[in-house]
Amino acid sequence: MFGGSVNYERLILSEESCWTGGPQEYASYWGGNVPRDQASQKQEAFARMQQTLAEKRILKPTMPFVKDVMGDEEGFGRQVEFGEITVEEVNLRESVRDYRRELDLEKGVARVSYFVDKTLYSREQFCSYPDAVCILRIQSSTPGSINIRVSLSTPHSTSAEYSNIHNRLGFKSHLDSNNLTIEAQVAVKTEGATGISLATSPQQIVLMGFDTVTLYYTFGTGWSANTFPEFANLDPHERLTGVLDKVVTGWYGDLVDKHLKDYGGLFSRFRLEFGVDQNDQGTSVGKNTLTTDQLVVKSHTGILPSSEEAHLETLLVQYSRYLLIASSRPGALPLTGNGIWASDDNIAATLSSRYGMNIGLQMQYWMAEMTDLGETVTPLIDYMEQLLQPRGQDTASILYNARGWTTQPFSNIWAHTGPLSDATAKDLFYFPAAAAWLCQHLWDRYLYSQDDKFLKDRAYKLMKGASLFWMDTLVKERGNGSLLSSPSQSPGHGPFTEGSALDQQLVFQLWDRTLEAVVSGPVNEKDKEFVQELTSKLATLSRGLKVGSWGQLQEWNLDLDDPHDRPAHLGPLYAVYPGDQIYLQQQDALQVVSREGEVPTMRELVEAARVSLRRLSAGSVSGEGKEFEQGWSRAWRAVTWARLNDGHQATRELDTFKRQNLVSSNLVPLSLKDLSGHVGYGAAVIEMLVQSPRPGNVNVLTCFEGLPDRWAKQGKVAGYRTRDGHIVTVEWKDRRVRSVELAAVLRKGAVNLRIATLMSGEGEGEGGRREVEMITVVMKGSKKPVQFVKDGDVLRLTVAKGSTYVVQIDLLEP
Repeated sequence: MFGGSVNYERLILSEESCWTGGPQEYASYWGGNVPRDQASQKQEAFARMQQTLAEKRILKPTMPFVKDVMGDEEGFGRQVEFGEITVEEVNLRESVRDYRRELDLEKGVARVSYFVDKTLYSREQFCSYPDAVCILRIQSSTPGSINIRVSLSTPHSTSAEYSNIHNRLGFKSHLDSNNLTIEAQVAVKTEGATGISLATSPQQIVLMGFDTVTLYYTFGTGWSANTFPEFANLDPHERLTGVLDKVVTGWYGDLVDKHLKDYGGLFSRFRLEFGVDQNDQGTSVGKNTLTTDQLVVKSHTGILPSSEEAHLETLLVQYSRYLLIASSRPGALPLTGNGIWASDDNIAATLSSRYGMNIGLQMQYWMAEMTDLGETVTPLIDYMEQLLQPRGQDTASILYNARGWTTQPFSNIWAHTGPLSDATAKDLFYFPAAAAWLCQHLWDRYLYSQDDKFLKDRAYKLMKGASLFWMDTLVKERGNGSLLSSPSQSPGHGPFTEGSALDQQLVFQLWDRTLEAVVSGPVNEKDKEFVQELTSKLATLSRGLKVGSWGQLQEWNLDLDDPHDRPAHLGPLYAVYPGDQIYLQQQDALQVVSREGEVPTMRELVEAARVSLRRLSAGSVSGEGKEFEQGWSRAWRAVTWARLNDGHQATRELDTFKRQNLVSSNLVPLSLKDLSGHVGYGAAVIEMLVQSPRPGNVNVLTCFEGLPDRWAKQGKVAGYRTRDGHIVTVEWKDRRVRSVELAAVLRKGAVNLRIATLMSGEGEGEGGRREVEMITVVMKGSKKPVQFVKDGDVLRLTVAKGSTYVVQIDLLEP
């Protein structure tokens, strides 16, 4: 984090693996699992709960013997602050003009500039993924006028050893709790023959009379996923020294070019524009003239003009993509709330330094694939493969006597997969369906990338293991024999029962996708028995899709929903988003396959989802920590309304989100301790414009009737990635789609392109005259028409891999 003022810059260093806890702090730490010689007691405790639920159907979390299935937090730890670099002006400046701080989202570069008299002072800061280094360059337009103090410090000072040799600052220290090694190094490179450098202390360098000063800094810990399960403490010194030795001997311009190519190559893949004009060169011309803090304040008070409001909304979408690119790259750990972006007391928030796997962790990656940032999902997949699966196999066998693997609602960098205790997690200590939810990202990574090798070598193995767990732990419902999870709890809400809707929906989606993976790739001979067993069990699985007494989508297998409840977690609406089991475009399809007596149709399920969502959207969420919950909960409601094509309700939720959650001038939601709401917000905006719920289906501007006027007048989405790996560009004007471009970059096949603004031929245009559409489809670079079939608002066409198709829609006089 790069913060400060005219005379002072503060670089807050936050390292994702700087955690307390683990086996070095708690010698018997085993990811929250009890020793194997205590496995029988845990298994008996779960069996008692299952038996009790089979008889009583409902079990309050406060019942005494529920404690027998709880875990503990011994050795869980938390992320802690790492250190900081400060840069101070020796000669304080008071007469300053044209001061400006900015973050360039297109380049991933932060800048500061100001004038003192006629001298321009500037600072440029970026973190380079290719070179594993952060850089701050300080310049002046007047030679010899840079006079600064550079200091390095860490709050872990008990064991800190500082060094200051040849303009290179450093510290090495250890966390008091677990002795984890942490180290930072700062190399200072100067330009200007008249300047002098003074090492005034082991922690500080004074630089006087230089033209340019560049700081190169890198830092890390002794943690490594490759040393699981012991997590050996590896000395990072040689690795960090090698990084700095390499970059300080290179050219600054080369480092900038590598950074821009890397970062810009990702960020530039997706564009979103609302109400833009074009200049003579065809380049988009933005209408905003306000600074970000002005945008936030005026939006919050409701006095922001519509064009600037649209700019703020596109800024939020792209800002979320920036956060993903900057903090979730191959070789990293997945995001922990806002942990790595936090500072001081913010980082101490419990939920900001945990992997919350009952919504938070997953929501933080909702935008990644659709905006063509699939690489940012890699840390999540690596984390599942390297840590959660191997430790989760222990949890499955010890707690449940089951095959496969599972994990619970919260985890850490030490691979915690067992339940937590009620003391710290309230009623959120238990959620074994977390693994099934995480597996959705594996399947999506395959769909968006069309990478058969990834599916065969990585995704399928993880999905199979998660499926095996549920094949061994589901119970038969009395009466009809449907398979249900037990014990089961809807996250953060209600009692333990058999078969909460979320559990059932997640297990169905996991099993269904695992079988689809078998069809998509080669099956080993040893898997044939597994496939047969899975197919048989899937046929008897309750899907968690029931319509309750007041028309709602039931949250539990029993009709327990209270219409006055406003839980933050949407539970049963997973089937709408991010799942796809309740699919609006198939509401006239056959009844949902189920063994249960009363089988709802898809149309009934869609309406039940709307009923539930209306009730949830009618007021504030309930429960403790309401302010915190509103961000991600509002965003989830918005994106679910968008999937149901209700633009009015989606817009209402998005506007409420902005009013309640844009609380800082730089958009970082530090006071809310979570980034997931911001990413969920971006997903909702995009879902209102383009959707790809299933392979072979692309829905364009399906929320057009409810789009805000500031969006609907004119707009463009470019670089949207579908679940076939296609890349889509859409342009619209006056609520009408004018063109769609589809690049079939990864596969061929049939595409159902639903364009909601296509007219049915009924109704009058302006002035009482009927408008007529002429639709043409051509292959890009050719004028030869491509055959397609129009069925209402759906265009059906077959695409060839490597070709781009352009759909042009013109409004003609009748």
